[in-house]
Order: sequence, then structure tokens, then C-alpha cells
Amino acid sequence: MVAMRFARLAVHRMTREPLALLVEEGADRCLVVSVRGPQAEVIDRGPRAPETTDDDRLTQDLLPDLAGLLGRRLDRGEIVDLVDDRFRAELVLDDGTRLPGRPSDVLAVAVREGLRIEVADAVLDAVGQSFSELGGDRPEPAREAAEQVEELRAFLEQATAQDFGRPPEPGEGREPG
Repeated sequence: MVAMRFARLAVHRMTREPLALLVEEGADRCLVVSVRGPQAEVIDRGPRAPETTDDDRLTQDLLPDLAGLLGRRLDRGEIVDLVDDRFRAELVLDDGTRLPGRPSDVLAVAVREGLRIEVADAVLDAVGQSFSELGGDRPEPAREAAEQVEELRAFLEQATAQDFGRPPEPGEGREPG
């Protein structure tokens, strides 16, 4: 098994489906996992607060609570296999008991509970990709756009008319460039 960390959520350009990017600890390999919308929302919320009220609890929060009532705790989430182009995933309890689940559910619980995430070597060897080639090491597009807007605002706050030069006369076009 290969230790992974959840890097970010992304959206597929064509299908608009949410994707979770898992990155190998200390390496460039990553795994892109399609997740369902509700689970993507849970993943996006991140780890749950230590003190949650009933109004704050999500369905995924019931699993660790149930495990605790049974004298167990959740240990990790694993992507264990790839069958017919579909990932197989499991939640693993501290005694080694395995609970199969959809990858999006397993990832949602793992992220929400701050559990280790592991991927089978064979899965990563078969469909792992370069995180940097996917642009994973670039700032997120929304964050990058927000930074550009802030830079523009800062410039405009201090700009004077001279910073923009003379406006074109009627009939004058911009030079090609």
C-alpha cells in the first residue's frame, strides 16, 4: 500500500463532475478519483470540528461514532483495487476489519475524520499520474484569479490618469500586437 494525502477537489472540464486528487506522500504520483456531488461537499468541508452539535453532524460522522460504540475506531481508508475501470475502496477499523464502500464515501469519511489514505501499489502503478504534469503544483484556478483581482484592485487604488496615457481619438484604433 502507498500512503497518499488528499490534495484538492477539482472539476472535470467536460462532464463537470467533481474529482478528488490524491498525491503520494513525498512523491509526484497522484490518483484522480471521481466522487459524487454530496461526498464532494463533505470533502470540501474538511475535517469535522472536535465538538459538533447534532445540527453540524453529517451522515459520514455516524460511522466513527458507531465504531466507537462497538469498541473500535476507524483506522484508515484504502483504495484496494481497480476492476473494470472502477475503483474498489474500504474503510479499515483498528482491528483490521474491512468495510467495503464506494470510493467517494470512503474518501469523504477519511477526509472528515483525518484518517490515513492508502492506495494499492497495483492501482497506482496502473492509473497513477504525475501531479505536476496535471498542473497540481500550480495554484488553484479560483485562487489564482482571486489573487489577480486583488493585484488589479491594489493597482487601481493607487493609479492616476497618467498611468493610463492618453485615450485614443475617435477613429484611432489600437495598434496590433
